[in-house]
Amino acid sequence: MKFNPAKIVIYLLLAAGAVAMIFPFVWMLSTSLKSPLEVLSFQFQIIPELKKYATVDDRVEQVDFQLPVRLLDMAADFEGELSTRILESDRLEGVFGIEFTQAFQELRVEIRRIFRREPYPAGYRDDLQAAIESTLGRLPALAGEHLPPVVAGELGGRVEEFQARVKEILPDYEVDEINDEFPVIFLAGPQRGETIRISPEELRFRRFLWDNYLKAWRSAPFARYFLNSIIMSVATTAGTIITSILAAYAFARMKFRYKELIFLVLLATMMVPKQVILIPNYVLLSRLDWINTFYALIVPFLAAVFGIYFMRQHFETLPQDLFDAASIDGCGRLGTLRHVVVPLSKPVIITVGLFTFIATWDALLWPLVMTNTPDMRPLQVGLAVFSQEAGTEWELLMAASTFSLLPLLVIFFIAQKHFIQGIARSGMKT
Repeated sequence: MKFNPAKIVIYLLLAAGAVAMIFPFVWMLSTSLKSPLEVLSFQFQIIPELKKYATVDDRVEQVDFQLPVRLLDMAADFEGELSTRILESDRLEGVFGIEFTQAFQELRVEIRRIFRREPYPAGYRDDLQAAIESTLGRLPALAGEHLPPVVAGELGGRVEEFQARVKEILPDYEVDEINDEFPVIFLAGPQRGETIRISPEELRFRRFLWDNYLKAWRSAPFARYFLNSIIMSVATTAGTIITSILAAYAFARMKFRYKELIFLVLLATMMVPKQVILIPNYVLLSRLDWINTFYALIVPFLAAVFGIYFMRQHFETLPQDLFDAASIDGCGRLGTLRHVVVPLSKPVIITVGLFTFIATWDALLWPLVMTNTPDMRPLQVGLAVFSQEAGTEWELLMAASTFSLLPLLVIFFIAQKHFIQGIARSGMKT
């Protein structure tokens, strides 16, 4: 096989493009399975961490063992003491400054690792002492190389003092029997910051929070939102297909005065931003008393310039012999359209329908303006329920966005073959 560098570069670029295109969906799916605390964390992580949960008063809340939480707080306070009282800011620069920060970071990682799974794993005392020794224990010797002797000696004394403090608090968290209750602290919910004692049976370890999807579904009337979106999308798609076929056939195969001029004016309307005509359209529909009805959501979009243009390009590529044969057989305009043009244009029609369905399903601004009550809102407007003044519930928003996207993915994969054929047959250059 001949080595072709150009092909390899093209394949690599295509692979990179595919990863870039699919990454937002992967990130959305990952976020939908995280806890609120994990979503707001600055740590970049695709696969959610293993988290601890306890059921209290029929509520499932995220908790953690109180001991590691206290140890992490002590480490943070100790880091602040050293950096502000012992070491001046100019002495934290260079090699020692980097090692100083890295030592405390490694200590935090080790504390989380020790208490990641089992409640109070065997030998955690020795593990903690070893973790402190391997991280903070190396700072005094390093300080002796980069700091004055007085400061280095004081640093060594403070590290030993921290180790003694840790030893003092450990007896408070001893568990004699494996089934004894142990203290946990709430990390979220109405009891955030409170401490209770629970048994091992009450503790649950979860990595993927599938409950987020159930919570998101129950947070708003999503069944009604789905129904509204289906009605709006199906009706708009059907109307667009019918009007596009009729108009495209007229522009492609019929002769009438000013045909090209009318077609150019029609194309020019695609350049007008929808936001510009939003207020006039609202006034018009308000006078028709169509606000907060399906008429406002469907009727203005029963004809689409893009669909007309797309189908016209395809109709013009059909051989004239087919139309002549249909005329000889006695077919009129509508007969030719029904028995000749439509059967040969199924991929193009499906493509227009797919584009229309996706655009209508994803519509936000128009339904947001034209609907006033939840029973008329489509799915995309309903997602706004997770964005409030107090903040955005990102994990629930991503969960709702995921199940709102699934119908589009299913429809696209079903119609993918026809979609590709429709693009190829339309006569458009991509």
